[in-house]
Amino acid sequence: MADVYNIGALMRVLPDDPLVIDIGANAGFFDILLLSKIKNAQIYAYEPLNSNIERMRSIASSNRRFDKSVTINPFAVTGVSREMLRLYAQDTEDNQVVASSLKGFNTDNTKELWIPAISFSEIMANIPRAKIDLLKMDCEGSEYDIVLNTPADVMRRVERMLIEVHDIDSQFNIDTMSRYLGELGYGVSYTSINGFCYALEACKK
Repeated sequence: MADVYNIGALMRVLPDDPLVIDIGANAGFFDILLLSKIKNAQIYAYEPLNSNIERMRSIASSNRRFDKSVTINPFAVTGVSREMLRLYAQDTEDNQVVASSLKGFNTDNTKELWIPAISFSEIMANIPRAKIDLLKMDCEGSEYDIVLNTPADVMRRVERMLIEVHDIDSQFNIDTMSRYLGELGYGVSYTSINGFCYALEACKK
């Protein structure tokens, strides 16, 4: 399993018992890697696709640490509160890795799904700690809705972010995201994954 999020580096900056929110958890790969290095992490994982949720639940049934440390939440996450969110996904039962709320995000996304949704503000309202140590997002274009439409004071409760950022158009792109997070008081760096996708890290100054 490739460590694309550089868990080794995270070990040096996160506390021994970090509170983590994972938006777009897929089948829990990031969570497994994090728990292999930081055993006392507490993770709230949000994943909208049933196939991935079932994989996570299968892992939890056979992995005691995962079951104890990861709270699986079957929701799409939004910036603006709404009950349901329409996603466009690959039309397959075996692999729904790429799903987006943006219709033209991927030409393979031909299947429409309506998924229960929760806003990031609602998530944060139910978190007892004053701050979140790490927010990881891999949500295929929804990063803009979540970050830009969540009140600034709520976003600032996050100490560190790892976000997969996609260039969508002239309005929503890596420059927009970097500039906005900088205005919120974060130091931002990013590396290119491909021609339109970036791995962004933001840390509170």
